[in-house]
Amino acid sequence: MKIAFLINRIVKNYDHVVNAIHQGFSGWEYKIFISDFSGHISILAKQAIEEKFEIIITVGGDGTHNETINGVLSYFKTGNGNTLKDYDFESVKQVKLGLLPAGTGNDFSRTIQVSFDVNRLKTLIESGSSHLVDIGFTSFYDKNLQPTTRFFVNITDVGMGGEVVRKLENKLPLLSNQVQYGIRIATTFLTYKKSYIKAHADGWEWKGNVMNFIVANGKWFGSGLGVAPEAEINDGKFEIAILGNINIIDYMKNLDTVKQCKKVNHPEVQYHRFNEITIAPADRRPLAIDMDGEYAGFAPITLTNVSKVLNFIY
Repeated sequence: MKIAFLINRIVKNYDHVVNAIHQGFSGWEYKIFISDFSGHISILAKQAIEEKFEIIITVGGDGTHNETINGVLSYFKTGNGNTLKDYDFESVKQVKLGLLPAGTGNDFSRTIQVSFDVNRLKTLIESGSSHLVDIGFTSFYDKNLQPTTRFFVNITDVGMGGEVVRKLENKLPLLSNQVQYGIRIATTFLTYKKSYIKAHADGWEWKGNVMNFIVANGKWFGSGLGVAPEAEINDGKFEIAILGNINIIDYMKNLDTVKQCKKVNHPEVQYHRFNEITIAPADRRPLAIDMDGEYAGFAPITLTNVSKVLNFIY
């Protein structure tokens, strides 16, 4: 079997990561593809499929993983439109995907319980251990306010999370990604004015002020916050977590509960389950989107769960 490793060049401990792969997979048929610019991982994923690699392993964080998935899915886009009917999902299932988490947050890896362990990955590949998992299909407006579509595998949210990743577009000099992420969370929390949004799904409607409105396929986001305890990646549903008019005291009181991936018992916190939902601003403020830890664009956004289409190694 042919294995492609897609590596984000700015990954932490880059030399160690590459050496671990070379040592661990010595004697195997593999190739390392290294990204040179933002969006390059998606291109490399398509290149790997064209070169007949049967297994594609992302080496990086949630954003890099998102690029891999979108590259694979775009390779199997058969139509000229922007609907689910334009994708050959049966062919998508023939490509096995894996993850060696080496990013800042690594939240999806928490859900599927994998770590940066080359030997365990080898064992999983040798045993043929893979499972079909759900993905989210989204339609929204990109950073230039043009209509677009994109897939995600972990979590998409609007509110404070969207503002954090939007601010991360402007990097702070001489600081690691993890330190920058922590600084942006802290400063955003102190200055954030809650978003006024509206949402609807399957006869359900909601409107109000939110700290975060989270649509979860996986359980974790924000570098270890278990915001969606009942989310499952293979049940055809999203878990919706609405963190409403929460103040800093409420947040700190419940932070340990969230870190333990347990539901928060608070009148301003709600949980729902839907396979499709639309979210939009209810005022004129722009509503930034965080998609798998990256700034994607702006709401309105419609999110649809596509059940069991990615063949994932774990």
